[in-house]
Amino acid sequence: MRNRLEPIEIVCPKCKETQIIYIPKEDIPKCPKCKTTMVIRELLDEGKSY
Repeated sequence: MRNRLEPIEIVCPKCKETQIIYIPKEDIPKCPKCKTTMVIRELLDEGKSY
């Protein structure tokens, strides 16, 4: 089990609003626009290069 904070990207399934939060420190919030519970889109723990 991972003990450190992990960044994740979350998205609203209705309006596509996105946010980056850190788990397990923060709970998955509701969308500020439409008040729907947001879902995880991507774990941001691996490095990426573009």
